[in-house]
Amino acid sequence: MARAPRRDPTARGEPGAARAFGKLLTVGLAALACFAVATLPASLVSALLQRSGISAAAYSGTIWSGVASDVALRGATLGELRWHVHPMALLRARAAADVTFAGSDGSASASVSAGLGGTVDLSNVRLDLPIEFLAQVAPGVARNWHGRASGAFTELKLVSAWPVAAEGTLQLTGLVMPQLGQVTIGSIEIVAPDPRTPSTEVTARVSDKEGPLSLDANLTLSPGRAFDLQGTVAPRVGAPPDLVRSLEFLGPADADGRRQFGVSGTL
Repeated sequence: MARAPRRDPTARGEPGAARAFGKLLTVGLAALACFAVATLPASLVSALLQRSGISAAAYSGTIWSGVASDVALRGATLGELRWHVHPMALLRARAAADVTFAGSDGSASASVSAGLGGTVDLSNVRLDLPIEFLAQVAPGVARNWHGRASGAFTELKLVSAWPVAAEGTLQLTGLVMPQLGQVTIGSIEIVAPDPRTPSTEVTARVSDKEGPLSLDANLTLSPGRAFDLQGTVAPRVGAPPDLVRSLEFLGPADADGRRQFGVSGTL
């Protein structure tokens, strides 16, 4: 009795084997592509940073998890920048990453998410930095001020690099403002939003924590990069004479020794 001839599994008429081979090839190519993308060098981030006026002396790691050393902005060396990108956010047309900055005299960290419309959402924000650092990063903010800024924000939403929503606390300690003479005016706490001022705009209560001044004010940030700070201030017993004289330019004090002040403009 003659034996039936063996069939070649790759011959025509065996589509199952061909499909299996095609799937294996597709999976292999996808894995190779993922490996190639995952190992792209961190230096590719340099073009993105340079569009923001930021440069770095060296890069290490990958575009997904990397380090930029000796980061500089407008010629001033700031420190080291680390990032860890969350690739799954790309499926929602967003870029998301955990970012950490460490300088010689401070640090900051946040979870950052950005969409195509230019809105940037920050959460888990932590910072402890010299106020002079903030003046370097954002010209026009805290110009010629000295001291330290530290705080935490659970939410901070930016549109065109301007806050449109904020929830958190910022402490300014050892604060020196040229507008009030070159004397330390103590510590100031900024709490957002201000519970006394319900508003669709960004509001914050500004008050003193310690020092020669008693301060109670409200800060409002409006679209168009506008700000408005309104409140009252009074010297405490033992305040430096130069500081007391500086407050006299605000006008007469009320029965409690407090003077009204207001500052507004755009940045």
